[in-house]
Amino acid sequence: MSENFINPVCKVCGIAEATFPEENAIFCPECLEISEQLFDQEMRRVELIRIIRGHDVELYDIKHPDSLAEDDHCGQVILIKAGQGFEVKICLRSDALDWMEKLVDTETGFTSPDNRLDALIGNVSLLIESWGGGPYYVDFFSVDKVFSTEGEL
Repeated sequence: MSENFINPVCKVCGIAEATFPEENAIFCPECLEISEQLFDQEMRRVELIRIIRGHDVELYDIKHPDSLAEDDHCGQVILIKAGQGFEVKICLRSDALDWMEKLVDTETGFTSPDNRLDALIGNVSLLIESWGGGPYYVDFFSVDKVFSTEGEL
């Protein structure tokens, strides 16, 4: 006696048969493609600008064109080489941008399960790959106000 398995419905559109990823299908092919396009577009909008480079540490400013903060500055990323992996500290300005906002295709109204924070983490993972890859641990911090520490030492 053979059992009939019914494939689940796409969690995004709720209509088509979900086939991706194979091990736990949640997307239909069309929704997966649109979601990936939106994610790639958002990753290109997030800029990580290296400010400090050390032997085992780098500091990056985060800029995003939708930020209301001066010069689109949304926060900073500190990437620290720690043993075989990395520690990542991400400090986001809470009033600069809503990082949990879902990615939306404005032409069709399609809403991706990914958000802006996913795109930021995607950029951070590319940085880690450029350092040779490995496991990483991320801490997030949110600040309301940024104080300048410029001055002579």
